[in-house]
Amino acid sequence: MTKPIITIIGLGLTGTSIGLGLQRGENNFELVGHDKEHSAVQTARKLSAVHRSEWNLHAACAGADLIVLAVPLGELNDLFNHIREDLKPTCLVFPLVNVMQPAIAVAAEQLASHSHFVVGHPVLAGVGGLLSPRADLFEEVVFGLAAGAQTDPVAIQLASDFVERLGAKPLFVDAQEHDGIIAGVEQLSQVMAAALMQTNTTAPGWREARRLAGRPFAQATELGHSAEHLFSAFQSNRANLLQRLDQLQQVLADWRDLLALDAPTDDKHPLRVALAQVENDRAEWEAQAMLKRWEDLPVPTTTESHGMLRQMFFGNLMGKGNKK
Repeated sequence: MTKPIITIIGLGLTGTSIGLGLQRGENNFELVGHDKEHSAVQTARKLSAVHRSEWNLHAACAGADLIVLAVPLGELNDLFNHIREDLKPTCLVFPLVNVMQPAIAVAAEQLASHSHFVVGHPVLAGVGGLLSPRADLFEEVVFGLAAGAQTDPVAIQLASDFVERLGAKPLFVDAQEHDGIIAGVEQLSQVMAAALMQTNTTAPGWREARRLAGRPFAQATELGHSAEHLFSAFQSNRANLLQRLDQLQQVLADWRDLLALDAPTDDKHPLRVALAQVENDRAEWEAQAMLKRWEDLPVPTTTESHGMLRQMFFGNLMGKGNKK
């Protein structure tokens, strides 16, 4: 009997870790890897993240039962255009991106007749150090899932099963609501990082200042992705990001006013109070992120799409009883 084939396109941190994570337990599937960067393929093979690699995209996708696309959002249009003729009707196409609605829109255009499509967003907090490919990278991680209007329910269940196989916690979300949140908690910080870097590097004193730029500056200016990757993500989520920037401008004005206050330097100074509140909020979030215990926080009153926050098995593709 032929083994099911899982193809991973994009063998960076996410793709390689997925390959490693899927192999933590007993398996009856074949893992195929593809990346346009030869060095990424070599690293994935060295780590045994895939069973075999294919330099040809069509060969990598031929006969696949599930295709994970761990690539930048801007590459999806061309990829869908190239692989759509290679897709089996029941093959789950599963792109992993941080902005969901644009990915769904691209799929609706390029894969209009394909009903097995779900988009995912693994939320890697990264608190405590640099991230590197490893089998447990997604353990207890919140893994957002959203589907298109024509997505077959079987594909939705399979995506949830896949996520649970990795040790993550599937969270079904509305794609547009998700993207609005991401504009604030992820993309806004990236815009701020770019603005902070530009502010300093274009200042007359940068030649001297760069010697004094230490860890806080390095952390605050970390973009996380390439310029091309960020450009595509920012443009695709522009409306939400512009709204967040407008909010930030008002908040920055408020902080400027706090700093300008000439008041006694005691515990009642508004700036001290504001800083203490931010310090407390940051510590609370960091503790939750490290422990991955979000149930202790207030639960939002929003309704998750599909109403499918439930436990599933990886059964249909992988075989039951193969977790971990």
